[in-house]
Amino acid sequence: MNIENLTQSEIKTLHTLFGKLLEEPQQKVYVDPVNKYIDDIMDNFNFAQVRKAMEALNWKWATSNGIPTMDELRNQAERLLRGAAKSRLGDFKRSHWELGIINGTGGFQATAFCDRTKTRITGLDLKFVVSEWDEGDNEE
Repeated sequence: MNIENLTQSEIKTLHTLFGKLLEEPQQKVYVDPVNKYIDDIMDNFNFAQVRKAMEALNWKWATSNGIPTMDELRNQAERLLRGAAKSRLGDFKRSHWELGIINGTGGFQATAFCDRTKTRITGLDLKFVVSEWDEGDNEE
């Protein structure tokens, strides 16, 4: 578009349209559903509650200077979610399709699930685990 040939009225109309575009929230379009899953988790997971628990327990990460900041918690969670998705369709593709693959550290556990063909992530799960116990007979 060559704006040098526009009339004053056309320029005002364009200015108004661009202003409306900037004011109205734009809905994201996702090509890969993994990005939508991660955005939804990051928008809804209660990172403040995790930070509060870590403060109460004086839980520090070796990679942080003390208790991790909210940004550090969010960055680590996103890294683990992306890693779990990549692992589920990559290194652990041979595992049964119903098995969720977990990437975890620092209390976070990110789990990725795939479809029967092991070609598409169908779900992601993020937890912050303070304590867990599991026991059973694994002789199947």
